[in-house]
Amino acid sequence: MKVTGFFVIIILCVLIFLCGCVQIIINPTHLPGATTPAVTQAQTHPDAGNTAVAVITKAPVKDAPASTGTKNPQFIVPVGDLARTGHRTFTFNYASGYWGPNEYTFRVPVNMSVYYGARQMKINLPQNSQNPEEIQAYIRSFESDPAMEQTYTNVLKELRNARYKNGGYLSDDEYLELIIAFVQQIPFVENPSPKRKYPIEVIYDKAGDSDEKSLLLVNLLAREGYDVALMVYEDLGYETTGIRVIEEMPDTSLKVFTNGKKDYVFIDAGVPRFIGSVPAAFQTAEDPGIYPVGNGTKSYGPINYVWKIVADLNHMVKLGKIDKHTIINSWDKTGTCSWIKNSKLLMNTTCYCCDI
Repeated sequence: MKVTGFFVIIILCVLIFLCGCVQIIINPTHLPGATTPAVTQAQTHPDAGNTAVAVITKAPVKDAPASTGTKNPQFIVPVGDLARTGHRTFTFNYASGYWGPNEYTFRVPVNMSVYYGARQMKINLPQNSQNPEEIQAYIRSFESDPAMEQTYTNVLKELRNARYKNGGYLSDDEYLELIIAFVQQIPFVENPSPKRKYPIEVIYDKAGDSDEKSLLLVNLLAREGYDVALMVYEDLGYETTGIRVIEEMPDTSLKVFTNGKKDYVFIDAGVPRFIGSVPAAFQTAEDPGIYPVGNGTKSYGPINYVWKIVADLNHMVKLGKIDKHTIINSWDKTGTCSWIKNSKLLMNTTCYCCDI
């Protein structure tokens, strides 16, 4: 009997031990967090070194989200001292009405670590620019880059101050013209490289070509609530800015571009030119693809006024009364219209400005 009791005790101990082992390796399915056991190596964050550590896992694999096929934008990685700041001073002209042109001067701080990081980026307009997804990723590389936000903020701070210069106030339409005048008067320098400069490079270098200045302009206007788009000429590999208009043009002197929902007119960011005036080289090009930037709602109101000026200037060119050497201040629409009326060059001909 004693021997039997002894064996019973031993068997009970063995059973208790085995039950403990089973508890260690089993996670009861009725408890929260129940999962299939996984074997995973320790993972090092990529930022901790130059090479990411591979991860081997046998954990249950969740269904991957459906791919949209859209490429991710490339963002700037700042280089060097994050606190180092450079400055650039800009002087430009703009006339808002009958009082003539005003000269504006302001100084913009530039984060040099972001600038040097931007110089190392290689962002090209996609070779297959007819692929909308690739173009959207290209646009987002400039529009959504968090490193660029401070640059846009710094420039807009100065432009907003200029809007209220000497206690005055510019309307939304005049403020739009002011921003355009500022970008247009940044020196134009052709860039033979396929790499596009970032807006921060245009600001610090005080130079850019039409594509690069368009990227600066469209992002400034979008952040000020304007309904703008980057218009990409697919056959030319060229982009420019478009501003939404609602009023209809009296004739075809100003070309209107549409995406089927909204109408936009051409803005040449490269050199001073009236809003809506399309350079001759683009008159026969295929219509551009229209890619809205931001969520702005403000359109450009005085487009019919500007149309009359552009129509008169085009008429004068056809008559041979003005040429490329004639100085026209496209940032002064009131002064230009007054000059057309007073010049008598359109005497006995159609003169739209003469009716204003």
